[in-house]
Amino acid sequence: KEWFVTGNVNPIYFDDKFKFQDPDVKVTGVEEYAKGVQKIFDQTTSRAQIISTLPSATAPNTITVTWRLSGRVNIGPSGLPIKPYICYTDFTIDEESGLIVFQEDRFDIPGWDILISALFPFLVGRVGFLREAAEEVEERVFDDEDVVAGSGGGRGGVFGGMLKIFGL
Repeated sequence: KEWFVTGNVNPIYFDDKFKFQDPDVKVTGVEEYAKGVQKIFDQTTSRAQIISTLPSATAPNTITVTWRLSGRVNIGPSGLPIKPYICYTDFTIDEESGLIVFQEDRFDIPGWDILISALFPFLVGRVGFLREAAEEVEERVFDDEDVVAGSGGGRGGVFGGMLKIFGL
């Protein structure tokens, strides 16, 4: 649950050559990714609230997850707050194996805004150059069977159901 912030990923969804990158980090291997996520995010407060999961309109075999990040990061003696912001995660899926080969995260605010807002949270909403926190997200409800349908083999492997739903 919320593995974007917990790091509790199931490696069966990832190719052995999986790579991750965001504006600040590049990592090879799902285990290294998971360790990094577990280390940076405070596990009691951090949340990854999914807003949408859609096929990319511009990149083949890519699913884009839009989500709201909130909580705290484990930096400094007592950690730093995260001003909630929107993340866009692009998963590139190998057409033959159906496994994730690449994950790229993008953010709706620049890195300097994230840093200043964490170090000086009292400035958020008081100075014009910092964006407001992203709005709360309503809880999503979906049918697990719709997501995993078709995952028992054939095109798409474990993501077969999602690829089928998205028409990929």
